[in-house]
Amino acid sequence: MAAVSAGTVDRVLHNRGDVSPESRKRVEDVLASINYTPKLHSVTPKEERQIRLLVILPQHNPGEYWEQIENGIEKAFAQFSRHSLKIRYLYYDQFDVYSCRKIFKEALTLKKDGVIIGPSFYDETVLFSNQLYMKSIPYVFVDTPVSNTEPLAIFAPHSYHSGMVQAKLLTTILKPGKDIALFQARRIGDEMSIQSLARQHGFLSWLKENDFHSHIHFAQYDKSGTPENEELMNNFFRNHTNVGAAVVFNTRAYIISEYLKRHRIHDIRLVGFGTNAHNIHYLKEGYISYLIAERPEYQGYMAVKTVLEY
Repeated sequence: MAAVSAGTVDRVLHNRGDVSPESRKRVEDVLASINYTPKLHSVTPKEERQIRLLVILPQHNPGEYWEQIENGIEKAFAQFSRHSLKIRYLYYDQFDVYSCRKIFKEALTLKKDGVIIGPSFYDETVLFSNQLYMKSIPYVFVDTPVSNTEPLAIFAPHSYHSGMVQAKLLTTILKPGKDIALFQARRIGDEMSIQSLARQHGFLSWLKENDFHSHIHFAQYDKSGTPENEELMNNFFRNHTNVGAAVVFNTRAYIISEYLKRHRIHDIRLVGFGTNAHNIHYLKEGYISYLIAERPEYQGYMAVKTVLEY
């Protein structure tokens, strides 16, 4: 169809070797016209079987970080749809350890050939992962590495280094003599997520290693932005009037930003994670100073691709 050799098509498909611009364009035009998608490997119909993929993620609303990971999973599913692939989702409340335990328990009863996990609670994730390992079921982590486990792969930012980057960014905009607030979500049954705990450690370690002296205050917020969150924030800022900067170790910096905007507070610099729609809105309005992107769609896409290749 492209009037080139099979070798030229092969080089275009696998992006290797020299191909003239004219030949490359002819091949790419044909690929587009037939809506070509690559197969990960060639199998005969007799060899092909249904792959049951279980995805366990925190509950989320439209436009949030975990939806972006899910978008990457769905993109991979569409691209590799020639495989007999079946995906089932389970969701847990990342702020409630008992919800996590319930979903992991349910997951163990389901038939599955591979699992993608977005972890929040350390002990529960280690136990669940070891149970998968004993059953020879491969699993992949997205968002957060978990020590003492044997995943097939991990697609996540480096938690400790992310916290260090956050500290470096914040200290460039913190006014001398001002305090720093470290915000964490109020949780049921556990103090902090695996990811947030490691990021906090990296953040504080960078301040210590660079001899940066500033008063640190630990604060809580409510994930839902309810009246209880208003009361939490009011009490904190009423008792800590010298705060000049704040950090959030997850992707919900927009909750702090909403409060700052509602109370017309413009002199607190905020650094968070995640380029979700809510965060970007407040970044543009100036209530968030920096956001660290985590490439969630790439994480989800690569997790599916890795399980299928395995």
